[in-house]
Order: sequence, then C-alpha cells, then structure tokens
Amino acid sequence: MPRKLFTAPTAQFLAGDNARPLRWIFGTLNEYFKTHVGFWGEATGTTDGNGRLVVTHNCGFEPAACLITELFVNGSAHDMGPFHLHSYDSEEMDIHFLTKNAQDRHTHDVHICYQLLPKTS
Repeated sequence: MPRKLFTAPTAQFLAGDNARPLRWIFGTLNEYFKTHVGFWGEATGTTDGNGRLVVTHNCGFEPAACLITELFVNGSAHDMGPFHLHSYDSEEMDIHFLTKNAQDRHTHDVHICYQLLPKTS
C-alpha cells in the first residue's frame, strides 16, 4: 500500500538568501516533495502465469525513473532471481519477475518497496 501523503499548510515565510518564498513556487509541501523527492511506497501481490505483476501507485506525475527493491516473502530465498520493469507511468508499473534460472516466476507472492523519481528539468 503506498505511503499516505500528509496534508501540509502553505509555508509562507520559508526562504533562503537566494530563494523565493515556497508559497510562490509550490502551494504545499506535498507538491514540493512530489517534484523534488519523488513518491515512494510498497506493494504486495502474486505474479501472473508469466511472472508479471502490475502495481497501481497513482503518483501524480510522469516519473523519470523507478527504483525497486524486493523483500523475501515465502518459499526459498534462493529461488529469487532478477526482475525488470516492462513499463511505468504516472498511474502504474508493470514488473517482470524471474527465478535464479531465468524462468518466469509465475504465481509467486512478491513484496516490493519502490521510489518513483520526478523529472528535474
């Protein structure tokens, strides 16, 4: 389940020597975090017959990159192999999991932590 974003009031007097107040650039701290830090969360699920899992995250921006770490769930940790992204966008990501022998890890429980990074320019 993705991390819940807190609702923050507008930071009206936050400014550095060479910066404009935050209220002129972003309405809330949530907007600031989404555009500078990204969006992170965790998800669990069972892969389909082809070893794929689609995770819906609804981050609210078009990510430039996605970082994923898998946590051990059950079975044998020695069977865990590589995984890769087939696609990702502002709403969901499609991940393909393989065994250590490069076979599809079908109908396998998985648990991931992820971070979606925003475009910086």
